[in-house]
Amino acid sequence: MSMSLLTDQQLLGLFELDEAGKVLYYRMEASEERGTPLDMTGLNFYDEVAPFENVEEFRSCVTEFTSGAKAADSFDFDCHYQDSAHPVRVLLARICQRMNRNITKSVLVHIRPGANTYKKDSEVTGNERNVDQ
Repeated sequence: MSMSLLTDQQLLGLFELDEAGKVLYYRMEASEERGTPLDMTGLNFYDEVAPFENVEEFRSCVTEFTSGAKAADSFDFDCHYQDSAHPVRVLLARICQRMNRNITKSVLVHIRPGANTYKKDSEVTGNERNVDQ
């Protein structure tokens, strides 16, 4: 794994990635911005930006989404760092070409803090949306 620009728990925000993982756009979560903002545009998200040790597992999840047919999806992921794991919720959305909706131009990856406990089926209020439908 190469050197990352960020440290533990800083990788929260919205990233637009091309098919190779290059960062086309990003917006870090306001609570995570520290000091001088880093310019990540043009860097490879997996090799140069993401600071966690299991980044290849994360890449596999995003690649699986981009090779599928869903317009949007989400998953829970534990980012493993040297001494700990930090749960995050990852939301994915496909950006397609205007002329051919079957060709994915890029993917939006929104990484936000994960919940320590997840709702059981009996706790669902009906306001939640299932992106598989």
